[in-house]
Amino acid sequence: MDYYRAVASQPVALERSAAAVRARLRELDLDAWRHGTFGIVSMGASTHAGHAMVFRLGRAGRRAVNLTASDVVALAPYGPADCYLFISEGGRSRETIEAADLAPVGVRLGLTNVPDGPLSTHVDAVVDLAAGEDSRVYTVGYTTTLQACGLLADALSNQGDDWTGLPDLVSMTLDVLAPKAAEAAAVFSRATSIDVVGAGGSYATAAEAALLLRESTRICTATYETYQYLHGPMEPLTPANACLLIGDGREVSLAQYLARAGIPTVLATSAPVDAEQGLVVMPLPQAPIMSRAVLEILPAQLLAGEVARARGLAIDSFLHHQDDTKVPALAQPRSSNGEQSPA
Repeated sequence: MDYYRAVASQPVALERSAAAVRARLRELDLDAWRHGTFGIVSMGASTHAGHAMVFRLGRAGRRAVNLTASDVVALAPYGPADCYLFISEGGRSRETIEAADLAPVGVRLGLTNVPDGPLSTHVDAVVDLAAGEDSRVYTVGYTTTLQACGLLADALSNQGDDWTGLPDLVSMTLDVLAPKAAEAAAVFSRATSIDVVGAGGSYATAAEAALLLRESTRICTATYETYQYLHGPMEPLTPANACLLIGDGREVSLAQYLARAGIPTVLATSAPVDAEQGLVVMPLPQAPIMSRAVLEILPAQLLAGEVARARGLAIDSFLHHQDDTKVPALAQPRSSNGEQSPA
C-alpha cells in the first residue's frame, strides 16, 4: 500500500484489528501466560512495540522483559523468561522463528498479520492482527501491533483500558498534526542527522520513530533515552542537526533549550508548552500507555512523509536488501484481508 494512504487508513485498520484480537483472546486459555516472567520476542519495529508492552505490564505489577530474537538465540540454552509472545507482522522473521523453537512447548504465543504463515507452525497459539495491507515502511502494522499488545496486557492483568475511542483519536490527531508536520519538514529535510529522544513508555516511540525516519528519509538517526541524552550524547549538535523529542516531562524543557541553542526541534507532547523560536510543538491527547504509544508515533509518521516528499523520495522501496532475514513463505499464505502476505 502507498505510504500516505496507509497512514490515513489507520483509524479503520485499528477498529478492525481490535475486534479480531478481542475475539481471539476470548477464545484462548491464557493461563500459561499469566504467571512468571513474560518475555516479548521480536525483531525490527515489533521490538519497539514490545518495549511499550513491558512498561504497561510493569505498571500493573507484572514482571516482563523485551527481548531481541537474535539475543534469545545467542543465549540458548538459557531461557530468559517463563512464557513468551513472539511477534512477526509478516510471520516470516527468521530470528523470531528460531527463538520460538528454543522456548518450551505450551508457553509460546504468536502475534502476526499472517495467521497461516511460517510462525504459526512454531508456536502453540496464534493471535491474528487482522491489520490488512501495510505500507513498505511499516505504519498500519506497527500501530495495530501496539494495540494488540495492549489488549493482551489487559487480558493478562485483568486491568482493562478503554480502547473504543482510539480510532477517532487517531483520525483527529492526524488532521491536527498535518500542518505542523509540513512546517517542521521544511527544516528537517535539510538536516544531516536527527536525534530522537524519549523516556519510559515513550522510549518505544523514540526508537520506532528513529527507524521510520531512517528508512523513509534516508537521513541518519539515533535513539536516546531522555535522561541518558543529558549525559553527553547531545554534544555534537549544531544547527545542521535536528531533534525530535517525545514526552511530557524533562523533554519539554530540553526541547526549549535545544531550540534556543539553534537546533531545529520538534516536540510531541500533551503538556502545555510556551512558544519558542525554532520549536515546533505537535500536541497529543492524553491517553493510557499503550494508546498513548499509538498516538505518539503519528507525528513521526507524518513528519517522515513530509520530509521524504521534500527530499524527492518515494517511500516504496529499500536500497539495501538482506536475503537471510526471512524464511520462505508457506504455500500462498494470505494476510487477514485476503492479500498475499508481506515479506
